[in-house]
Amino acid sequence: MSNAFDLTSIKFFISNKVSPHTIQIHNIKTKKARNFLRGIDAESYKSTKNMLEKIKLNCTSTDYKNSLLYVRTHPFFENTDVGQLFNKFCPKGIPDPHEYTLSEIFNEVDNYTNELCVLTEFAYSIANHLSKNELHTALDLCEDLIKHKGVSIYLLRIISFITNRYQLFTLEDKNLLNKIDKLKQSINISNNNFLAEAVSQLSNLRTSHLTISKRINDLTATFGKVLIAKSFINPIPESYEDFLKTLNAYYSFSLFDAFIYYQNICQLNLPFITKRHINTDLNIIYKEFSSIEFKPSLIYKEVDEDTGYYYLRECFLFIEQRKALNYLVIHSNYYSSFGTSRKISPFTTPLINQYFNELRSLSQLRCEKMDHVDINWYRFDPKTCGMLENSSALIFLLTKKEGYLDNHDQLLFVKLMSYSRDIGEVCSPDYLEIIADDANDHLLKLVAQCLITIKRKNQYTEHQLRATIQELCLEKFNGNLLELLKYLHNVSPAVTEHLITISNETFLSTLFHLTDKPIDALNLRADMLHWYGDITKDERFKDRAKTLKIDIQINKEKGTIDDSRIYVDPLKYQQWFEDNMVSKLTMVLDNLMISNGSSIKLDWTSKGNSVSNGEELIEYLLACYKEFCDNKVFGIASYLGRRIRHGTFKGTAITEIQKLPSEQEYKTIFEDKDFKRKHEEWLLQYENMIEDLVKNSLQIKSKKKPMGLITTDIDTPIKTVIATQLVYDILSLYSKRIGVLMLPNLIIDYCWRLVEQDLGKTKKLLSQKKSSHGVFSYTSKSQSSYMKKTFSNFAKEVNSLTGQKFGLMASWFNKPSYASPSADIYLLFNAVISEVKERVINFEPTIDIGDKTFTINGGSYYILYDALYVLIHNAAKHGKSNGTIHFNVMPSSERNAINLSLSTELDNHQDIIEAQSQINSYLESSDKDSSFIDDAHIVEGNSGMKKLKRLEKEGSISNFNFYTNECELLLCFEFDFELDLRGMYDDIDS
Repeated sequence: MSNAFDLTSIKFFISNKVSPHTIQIHNIKTKKARNFLRGIDAESYKSTKNMLEKIKLNCTSTDYKNSLLYVRTHPFFENTDVGQLFNKFCPKGIPDPHEYTLSEIFNEVDNYTNELCVLTEFAYSIANHLSKNELHTALDLCEDLIKHKGVSIYLLRIISFITNRYQLFTLEDKNLLNKIDKLKQSINISNNNFLAEAVSQLSNLRTSHLTISKRINDLTATFGKVLIAKSFINPIPESYEDFLKTLNAYYSFSLFDAFIYYQNICQLNLPFITKRHINTDLNIIYKEFSSIEFKPSLIYKEVDEDTGYYYLRECFLFIEQRKALNYLVIHSNYYSSFGTSRKISPFTTPLINQYFNELRSLSQLRCEKMDHVDINWYRFDPKTCGMLENSSALIFLLTKKEGYLDNHDQLLFVKLMSYSRDIGEVCSPDYLEIIADDANDHLLKLVAQCLITIKRKNQYTEHQLRATIQELCLEKFNGNLLELLKYLHNVSPAVTEHLITISNETFLSTLFHLTDKPIDALNLRADMLHWYGDITKDERFKDRAKTLKIDIQINKEKGTIDDSRIYVDPLKYQQWFEDNMVSKLTMVLDNLMISNGSSIKLDWTSKGNSVSNGEELIEYLLACYKEFCDNKVFGIASYLGRRIRHGTFKGTAITEIQKLPSEQEYKTIFEDKDFKRKHEEWLLQYENMIEDLVKNSLQIKSKKKPMGLITTDIDTPIKTVIATQLVYDILSLYSKRIGVLMLPNLIIDYCWRLVEQDLGKTKKLLSQKKSSHGVFSYTSKSQSSYMKKTFSNFAKEVNSLTGQKFGLMASWFNKPSYASPSADIYLLFNAVISEVKERVINFEPTIDIGDKTFTINGGSYYILYDALYVLIHNAAKHGKSNGTIHFNVMPSSERNAINLSLSTELDNHQDIIEAQSQINSYLESSDKDSSFIDDAHIVEGNSGMKKLKRLEKEGSISNFNFYTNECELLLCFEFDFELDLRGMYDDIDS
C-alpha cells in the first residue's frame, strides 16, 4: 500500500472504549421513552424490537430516532440481533427503521472515523490478496475483520467471491471449505438469509442471471433488504430520494456499508449528491482500497468469449473498483430481462453513449469466431469484445433504430445470433415484431419469431412461428424441416439450437402441413435430435434420439402410441422452476458441493425433522414434484381435469352404454320387466362407479381428496429408488458449470418416472373396476331361443363396449412418449423381436422369457436395446426362423448389476459348428487387435459381434461370454449390465 501507515494504536484504542459521541440514555428527552428502553431485555431480539415499536407508536419521532441509535451504539445491546453500527454477526434489523438524513449518517461517520479507518484497512488487505487469488490469507483477514466488528454486506460479498473461486477453479482444498463454513456459522449468516441468498445467487455462475435479476427487480416491497439487492443489479439511484433510502438500507446493516455505498455513488458524480468532507486518513485508505484491480485473466484463469458474462455477474462483489462499477452500470442496462418497467436512467445515458460512441451499424459488431477477447471497460471494441459486450452493442443499436433495419442489417441480424447471447430475453419484443414484420427474407422472419416466443409465450406468437416454419419448409425445402435446420445451422447455430429446444413432440404435432400423425412428430423429433447430436458432437442428443426411437417401438408393442391425455407443459414448468426454485436449489447444492461430508442422508419421509443440506434438498425436490403434479395451470392436475374428468371420461364410459337399449334389435328384450329391472340396477351401479372414479380416484391426493390415485409424496419403495437416483444425477450434473441450466429438464424427466408409478396404479384400478362393475350378465327365464340369443347378444355387446371403453380410457394414463425414458427389460426384448420381425421375412420364433419384472430407469437403456438387437437380428438371419429364443434376467448378488442371458436355436449340428467357429474368430480378433472393433459403428454386415465387443470396450456392458449347447442346438450369449453407470432397476417381484 503506497500510503500505508500503522493502525495498531488505533485498533487498541477503539477496542477498549465507548465512543464519547455515543448517545446516552439521558439524551432521550421523554421519560416514557427512557422507561421503555430500561425495560428491554438486551439478550432478546423480540423484547428489543417490541420496545422500539412502542417508542415509535407512543413517543416523538426524535425519541424513536435517538432510542434506535442508543440501541445501535451502546455496548449493553451488542449481543442483540437488532444490530449495531458495527457488528460481530449479521443483524436481523427491524421491520421499519427510522430514515436518517445524510447529515445525520455522516455525523456518525465523523464520530467513528477511527473504526472506519481500521475496517477499510482490513478491506484493502482482503481485496489485495483476493486480486492475487490468495484465498486463505484473505479468509484469515476476514476473521480479523469480524473480531473488529466488521460483519457487513461487504463481508457477505467477499465470502461469495471466495466460494466462487473455489468452484470455478475446482479446488480440492478442504481447509478452505472448513474456513468458509466456520466463518458463516460464526457470523450467524442465517439472520439475514435474503441478502445472503441475493449475493450468492446473483454471482453464482451456474444460475440464470436474467431470472435472478428479474425476480429481484420485480419485488415491489421497498424495505431495506430489497433496495440493497436492487443496488447490486443497477447501482445508480434515480433520484436523491432513492439514494437516501438505499443509503439508509445499508446503514441499517452497518455504518461501514453505508460509508462504502456513499463512496461508490460519489464516483459517478451524480448532480443531486453533494460530496461531504471525509477525514483525510480515511479518504486515503479508501482510495487505496478502491484502486486495487481484479484482473479477469487472474480471477478467471483465462479470458474467453463468455468471461464478460461472468465478470458482469461478479462486478458488484468488488464494485469499489471503478472499472467494475463502470462495466456494471453500462451492461446491466442492456443485459437484463426486458419488461415494461425497464428504462435507462438519464444519469447512465452519458456513460452509455461514451461507451458506444462510434457505433452506427450492425456491420460494426463482431461477427466472427472470438479467439482473442478482452474485457472492455470504457469503450466497445469489436475486435476484442466477447458475447456479452457484443449483445449489449446489438441491443443498443436496435434500441437506437427502434427495430427498423435496412436490408444489409437484416442479413447481418441472423448471423449475429451466433455471436450474441439471450437476445430473446433482453430485447424488446416490440422491436423483434417490427423486425419480423419488415423482414424481406423468410429466414430472418423465422429467427425474429423464434426470439419473440422466448419472451411472449402465447397462442398468437406460437401460431405465427408455426406458420412461418411451415411456409418456409414448403416453399424452400420441400416440406422437410430437417433440411431447414441444416440450412439454418450454416447461418446461425444459436437459432438452430433454440429451434431444437422448442421443437418437442407437442410442438411438432401441431405443424399440420408437415406431420400428418402424432407418430410422424415422434419420428421427426428423433431424426432432429440425432442430426443435431452429429453436427455438434454432443452424444447426449444422439442418446435422446435413440431412446425416443426405442420408445416408439416399445409403445407399438404396448399398443399405446398416440392417446396419452396426461401432460405437463414443459415450458411453463421450466418458467416456474426458474422463478421459484433455481435460487433455492443452487444454494443448497453449492453448500453440498463445498461441504466436507462425503455422503448425504436421504430420508424422503422426514419432512422437516432435521436441518441438514440433504433435508433441504429433499424439501425442494418434493416441492418440484408437487408442482409438477398439482399445478392447476400447467401440471398434471390441469390436464387431468380438462382432458379427462370434465365430461370426457364419463361421456366415453357411459354414453354408448346408455344408448344401447334404444337399438332396434334390443327393444323387445326390454319389454321383459325382470331383465329391464336387472339392467337398470346394473347400469345405476356402473354409473355410480364411474362417478366415484371421477370425483374421488382420478384426482391428485390431498386432504380434500384422500382417495386420489396420484400422490405428491415419495410413498413407495420404487419411488424412493427413482428419487434417490435423481439426487445422484443432479449432483453429477451440477458439478459442471452449465449444470444448473439443465436441471429443469432433468427434474421433469424424473417427475415423469415418479408419476408413472401412479399412472400404472390408475390403469390397474380401471382394470379392476371393469371386472367388478363393467360386466353385465343375465340368465334368461324365457323359453324362447330367440329371446335367449338376444339376451346373450346384448350382454356380449355391453361387455365388449365396456372392455373397449376401459381399454381406451386406460390408454389416456400412459406417460407421453416425449417424457422420461424407462422400460421393463422384457418389454424391451419384445420390442426388439417385433422390430426384427418387420425387417426379416418369415422370422416367427417361439419366445421363452423369465417370469420377473425389471424396470430400467436412466435414459441409457438403448445400450441394452443395441445389444439385444445384434443378437436377435443375427438369430433371425442365420438361425432357425421358427426356433426358440430363451431370454432371462438375473440380478447380481455381488454388485448393482444385472446378468442377461439369451440363447437362440439353430437348424442343425453343422450350423452350430460353423457359427461357433465364426463367432470365436471374431472374438479372438477383437481381443488381439482393438482397431478390429473400431469400425463397428461404420461398417455394417457382419459387424454384430464387433458391436457387442465395442459396447464391452466402452464399459457399456461387461463380462460378455459366448458358448454353445450342442444337445439343444443353442448358441448362448450372456453379459452384465452395470446399473450404477447406466441407471437403476426396480425388482418389483422382490
